[in-house]
Amino acid sequence: MKRVFLLLLWTSHVFAGDLDLKETIDSIDADESYQRLFSECPAELFPELDLPYKDYLDYCSSNPQSCLTLCNAGDANYCSSLANYMQDEVENAYYSEALFSKSCQLGLVSACTNRAAGLITHQGESSLLCAVKTFELSCSQRDGWGCTMYGLYLAQGNGVERDLDKALEVLAISCQNGGQDPACQAAQNISSQIKAARSRK
Repeated sequence: MKRVFLLLLWTSHVFAGDLDLKETIDSIDADESYQRLFSECPAELFPELDLPYKDYLDYCSSNPQSCLTLCNAGDANYCSSLANYMQDEVENAYYSEALFSKSCQLGLVSACTNRAAGLITHQGESSLLCAVKTFELSCSQRDGWGCTMYGLYLAQGNGVERDLDKALEVLAISCQNGGQDPACQAAQNISSQIKAARSRK
């Protein structure tokens, strides 16, 4: 009987979580401000100052509706953490991308970088100029992934004039948090390819 009781508790928790996520999706659908933010280039939303990053993913994965309430109250990190959660849980990318846009507007530079990356993933070449401009801005605030992405496009000459010296310069900023940072590892790989290509000339 105890095992059956525990199973029922687990099942009701799963259903409650599903309902909470559905309520969160419905709340975002009902809020026209998310539609406006989603349509904006993140470079146009870019904050003057970068807020410190805080990870609330565990909380948001268990309490998405409460997390959305905190996001709507103006906390950029709850918006970003909820976006990260919904990226994995919701097939429609609109919700996570709209939340990254809101987080960007509220002052979290890494969310601007994430939104720009999402533009390229979901809209392709048509969004390239906007995305690269956003990466340039986020790199100016020393965001690791922003510098890695900006360095990549500088090296390719895609969406921006090709400049290998500048690419190497901004890629070095990606390693400000140490060599274990995935942004740094990606930047080092790109830098190695640039240097190898130059040595073959």
